Amino acid sequence: MGSQDMEPLRKCVFLVMTFLGMLRTVDGFKNVALGKPASMNAYREGNPPSAAVDGDNTTFIHLPSGPLAPISWWEVDLLRTYYIVSVSITNRGCCDTRLRNFTIDLISDHLSASPTTRLCHFYPGSIGKYVTEVIACDDLLTAQKVRVTKKGHLDFSEVSIKALPACGGLQFTLNLGIRRLDTALRQLVVDSTTMCAIHCREEIDCDAFQTLTSATNVTCQLLVGQNGNTVTDNNWKYYHLAE
Repeated sequence: MGSQDMEPLRKCVFLVMTFLGMLRTVDGFKNVALGKPASMNAYREGNPPSAAVDGDNTTFIHLPSGPLAPISWWEVDLLRTYYIVSVSITNRGCCDTRLRNFTIDLISDHLSASPTTRLCHFYPGSIGKYVTEVIACDDLLTAQKVRVTKKGHLDFSEVSIKALPACGGLQFTLNLGIRRLDTALRQLVVDSTTMCAIHCREEIDCDAFQTLTSATNVTCQLLVGQNGNTVTDNNWKYYHLAE
């Protein structure tokens, strides 16, 4: 890759590093859902889908009166692709047994003719009145849309999504059950796969990384290049920069 080809990549890395530097002084990641376009399968007049991303915990979404659809859903379009770090849901001050047993799904970018939907997390149990639950995705995933789905009635006050922009070619592709054998650029212990990806993006020479997850932490190996000897190892997950 020539120096001219590398320039957009360096610029993107610089922007990401600058962004991360600012975020680390203000409690992690900003809420990328605030004020973004929202939709749902049906809603009651006065309780539109936008109420869940208006930054006001006194407003809420609500389905219309009458028979309910078998599955209810609410969705926000983040307008660009992000690494989703966490999804926070705040329940309204009513019906604390209603917001229960729901699924958070992530949907790929709108340019695809057949968008990919992947599971972020299934939340079992209930969220109490006025309670905010912070929910981390089960794996490092990118998405443009985030959807909340459950059987029966669906209502809540607010959704906040903390995320990191996935710019240009700096999106990672997951390869399950594969481990690279070459010497790591750097090995460290982090608290999540997302943090491993962030460390890789901060290293200009890092083109891939692999993780080994335990009950308490994640072993993170940063790798140079996207080619190397690999073996099948179901304990590891290998990520490389998308083409």
